[in-house]
Amino acid sequence: MEKLLHWSIAQQAGDKDALNKIGEPDQKALGQLFGGPDESTLMKESILVATNPQVELKNREIAMENFEMLVENLDNANNIGNLGLWNKIIELLQESEPSELKVLNCGIIGTALQNNPKSQEDFSKTNGLEKLIKIADDAKDKPLQLKALFAISSAIRDYKPAYEKFNNSNGWNLLNFDTKDPKFQLRVLSVVSSILSNGLSADIEKHIRDSKLIHFLASVLNLDSNTSLVDKALNIVSTLNRLEYNFSLEEKYEINRGIQVVEGLSDKLNIDDLNGAKEAIDNQ
Repeated sequence: MEKLLHWSIAQQAGDKDALNKIGEPDQKALGQLFGGPDESTLMKESILVATNPQVELKNREIAMENFEMLVENLDNANNIGNLGLWNKIIELLQESEPSELKVLNCGIIGTALQNNPKSQEDFSKTNGLEKLIKIADDAKDKPLQLKALFAISSAIRDYKPAYEKFNNSNGWNLLNFDTKDPKFQLRVLSVVSSILSNGLSADIEKHIRDSKLIHFLASVLNLDSNTSLVDKALNIVSTLNRLEYNFSLEEKYEINRGIQVVEGLSDKLNIDDLNGAKEAIDNQ
């Protein structure tokens, strides 16, 4: 409370140096002092506005942006389930909703589920993942497709029940490696990385071979034009090696050629992933 008092005095005096020294006050303390609503109430109010078709679109968007900022906090993300808000959020994925809202909503889902088993479990009890897969399967709206892939990646990373639902919903069909769009490629490889976070099964290995994933990873390395993509490709090869994926002779040859191309970029790449990818070839 003493810090809050000093902050209030400095704020009124316009003393920027003092404000920088004191730092930002605790938002909950501010709410208690001035009688503002707590964050749970703000979350519920934001969703009420966002899901109201009578509210102007701009205001619905603002409500969703505010909600996303709130759920960047782990406790607030977990509170989505406690407050019974997941079904309301998923309602905003339906076709009749404006694309702008659905993009924001996918961002909310992805943010809330990232590295958060409690929220992943709560989300997995809904049909949200199936809706995200359907959205991501439609390439006509690229911004929405990319955000849906982000949300899917967050939903299945290190959470096997969600991966199983992804697999049963034909989620692997989303992984189109023929595209030349680097943003889409990066999102797709993030989904692959999330899949592998759950381990390697015979079924996953079959999907990898059927989708020609290794051929695509090698093509990314051979082009070496996007270091983010190259890093992601090396990370996946290194992960496959750690999971004891059985690279074929053709796959080893293609990856080896790609590694030779990107070795000159080693100062810009994750050296552990580069070395892990080399081991994948040397140890086979």
